[in-house]
Amino acid sequence: MEESRFELFAGLMNSAARSIQRLKAAGMKQFNLSAAHTTCLCRLAEAGEDGLTQGQLIQLEGMDRAHISRVLGELCRRGYAAPETQGGQYRKRYRLTPQGREITNEIQKIILSVNRFVSEQIPQADIDVFYRTLRTITQNLEQAAANCR
Repeated sequence: MEESRFELFAGLMNSAARSIQRLKAAGMKQFNLSAAHTTCLCRLAEAGEDGLTQGQLIQLEGMDRAHISRVLGELCRRGYAAPETQGGQYRKRYRLTPQGREITNEIQKIILSVNRFVSEQIPQADIDVFYRTLRTITQNLEQAAANCR
């Protein structure tokens, strides 16, 4: 049983990730945004007036520098985000514009609706245990991967 548990876990995680990507793509189609745009908008919304640097977004999202740079550039061109005027490229803080906050509010409504749908039959205590356990598994997997180098 223990031998097959890893494959079961990996398969379930891959299936969940594919479903999440499809949901993001479908939900964001109306805004003509990708999953990466959506995630960055939501992270900037969470940061509020403090904003985030490209380096912070790279750490939070696990995306490479070039991808984050392209996404932030597009968000700025569309008027959803704006960089501060001082600081180097990766230290400059980005914040949502009023237009960015407006579209992010719409996106967050969609996300909340999906969250409610997928978790409506699961008791909150089980959800709390799930996320606590998943966090621990993720940290352990990251450590195991670091030890493989």
